[in-house]
Amino acid sequence: MKPPIQIIEKRSDWIAVNKPAGISVHNTEKGANLLSILQRQLGYSLHAAHRLDSPTSGIILLGRNPRGTQMIQQALTTATKQYTAILRGVLKKPEGDWNWSLTNKGEGFRNPRGRKADQVKALTSFKTIQANQYLTMVSLTLGTGRQHQIRKHAALAKHAVIGDLRYGDKRYNAKIAQRYGTKQLCLCASQLEITLGSEKRIFEVDLPKKWSLFFDDSKD
Repeated sequence: MKPPIQIIEKRSDWIAVNKPAGISVHNTEKGANLLSILQRQLGYSLHAAHRLDSPTSGIILLGRNPRGTQMIQQALTTATKQYTAILRGVLKKPEGDWNWSLTNKGEGFRNPRGRKADQVKALTSFKTIQANQYLTMVSLTLGTGRQHQIRKHAALAKHAVIGDLRYGDKRYNAKIAQRYGTKQLCLCASQLEITLGSEKRIFEVDLPKKWSLFFDDSKD
C-alpha cells in the first residue's frame, strides 16, 4: 500500500501538498490521479489551480472551493517558483541563465525547442548546489512558465535532467537506472513563495530520498 500524500498545509479555501513523482494531477489515462487520491484520503473534492508534469514531484496548491482556486491562480502570476534538479555532467559555470526561446507545448528529444514559428521567450536561472565528476544538483528559478521549460533548457544545455525519458538520452538513462536502481525524473518543485490573499507564504519540501544515492561516495 502506497503512503498517503503529504499534506503541507490546509486552510479553509486551499490546501498545499507534496505531489509524488509519477502521479498526474488530473489526467486519468493511468487510472488514479492526484485529485482522486486526495479525495479518498481527505473525504472531499479539490480543484486543480495549476499543475506539475506527472514525473515531477513537489509542491502543488489545490483549491477547496471556487474562491480558493481563483485566489491561487491569481497569486501564481507573481509567485516565485523554485525547483531542484540533478543534471547530467558538470556545468561549466556554477550559476547563470538559460534563455533559449521555446514553444509552449511538449516537444521531443530531437528538437526540444520546437518549430521556430511557435517559439516564445523563456528564461530559467540556475545555481549549483553540489556536484561530483558525473552529476550536478542545481537550484532553478523560473523567469517564465513554458511547458517542460526546465527539462527543455537543461537538454539544450547538454545537461539533461537525470531520468528524463522525453528529452534525455535513452541509453544514458538506462545506465543510470541500472546503476542506481531508480528511473525517477530528478526534478522537484521544492519551494514556492506566494502571497495568498494578504498573506505571504513560503512552502518548502524535502527532496525525494532516492536522490541521495546519486551523491553517495560508496557508488564511486
